[in-house]
Amino acid sequence: MASTAVLALLACVLAVTASGSNVSKPNIILVVGDDMGWANAGWHNPGNVVTPNMDALVRSEAIELDRHYVFFYCSPTRSSLMSGRLPMHVTENNNYACTVQGAAPVNMTLLPAKLKTVGYKTHHIGKWHLGQAKQESIPINRGFDTDFGYLGGAEDHYTNKNGGCGNCGSHVDLWRNHGPAVGESDKGFMAYKYNAEAIKIIKSHDQSSPLFMYLAAQCAHAPNQPDAFANLYSSSNYTQDFIDYNGMISAVDSIVGNVTAALKETGMWENTLFLFTSDNGGPAAKSVSGSAANNYPLRGGKHTAWDGGHRVIAFVSGGLVPQHQRGTKLEGYIHIADWYATFAHLAGFDPTDNAPGMPGVDGINQWHYLTGSVADSPRTEVPLASFMSDHAKGIKSEYGSAALIVGDYKLIRFPQQYCFWQGPVYPNATTDHKHDIPCDVPESGWLFNIKTDPGEHHNLASDPAHSDVYKKILARAEELDKTAIEYIKPQGWRGQLDASAYCDQMRKNGGIWGPDLP
Repeated sequence: MASTAVLALLACVLAVTASGSNVSKPNIILVVGDDMGWANAGWHNPGNVVTPNMDALVRSEAIELDRHYVFFYCSPTRSSLMSGRLPMHVTENNNYACTVQGAAPVNMTLLPAKLKTVGYKTHHIGKWHLGQAKQESIPINRGFDTDFGYLGGAEDHYTNKNGGCGNCGSHVDLWRNHGPAVGESDKGFMAYKYNAEAIKIIKSHDQSSPLFMYLAAQCAHAPNQPDAFANLYSSSNYTQDFIDYNGMISAVDSIVGNVTAALKETGMWENTLFLFTSDNGGPAAKSVSGSAANNYPLRGGKHTAWDGGHRVIAFVSGGLVPQHQRGTKLEGYIHIADWYATFAHLAGFDPTDNAPGMPGVDGINQWHYLTGSVADSPRTEVPLASFMSDHAKGIKSEYGSAALIVGDYKLIRFPQQYCFWQGPVYPNATTDHKHDIPCDVPESGWLFNIKTDPGEHHNLASDPAHSDVYKKILARAEELDKTAIEYIKPQGWRGQLDASAYCDQMRKNGGIWGPDLP
């Protein structure tokens, strides 16, 4: 029988181990750029786009994620990331952020809430766009310890004004923790403010607990306001549209450089996983706000189901990335929903979320693929959008833009808002947007081999050699359509915003948007 002294020593060891368990958990730093095109990155478009900090990470300290997929615009991607669900199982429409349930329904357990259960300190900076109609929807009540940013989808980079949800004019959208950020708006370029907030959080963090920081950059979303970063591009070489848009890209790069430097300075980098991704492809057409992004050589862009809309720039870095994986490129499929399960594996929380009446978590743990312990991604199917997704603007269609990847093949269904390809320097002096017209993709869809034809030039749907593949993918797409949250739930289930009360609350807040419901 063990002696009393041995038992006491064992108890002491167990107590120390338990008390130090949080220290071994990795810091998770998540930076999401807004509306960044495939060719709006120096490592994809050298000589034209100035992103030295991210270029250096991708070159020697990161794993480039060559086939990282998201939704074709803002809120669904962010809801998927935070909930671990595919967009079709959480939201496929930006407008749902203004409903009572919000884009990410309030009974879903979001990523920061899960991380808090295992000892993380959680912080949100920048764009939210997951819900703002009621208190339960805002960041501080979805699992974040602190929050500084805006609740909507876009706003002026200096005045912080946008149209909100209530259709009662343009007003300030800036929130800190539980209330309006009174006195903090209209005082400079917001990229600098979000940068300063991130550095403050990192440098003041008590390292006895692991850190989760979600920095959702405002750049490069319209309005195209690059501040001093425009000076990095010569007007003799580029159009003003190119300069303004890519100046915002360089602003994001500056934030990444400063954040990574702060993590290294504080000694946190070696125990950190740093993820960077765009929320969707770049807006290349005049019919999309911003309209100066470049997704070359991919087809289309934001608001379309082409790979220019869904396939985005992304990489992982930090000391947690094995040495032998740094400076490499992974070409297997990763969906943004997969990070929920991947972070669960690293942080030690249960990735299941049995929210009553809601689809379950879809994310797949990608850590073994990222570290190289398995050769192939566990994800072989990528449901990008269902027929319940948002409609392409300017097109009369009963259903929204839809896409599904299975193996090497991708099926796109229903009309697309625009369908053109850009060039290495876009926009340029000859850009006239004459190709900014919809294309009538049929309900039965167009099929592409995206491994041999990444630009989606050659439709294989009517090719006899691909008949079996086409039929199988179409049947699978139609099967998945019937699992979409808006298909299985009754119409109006998210609850309509009380616009009058919402506008009244804005006035009570002194001209700042915010939730009107308790």
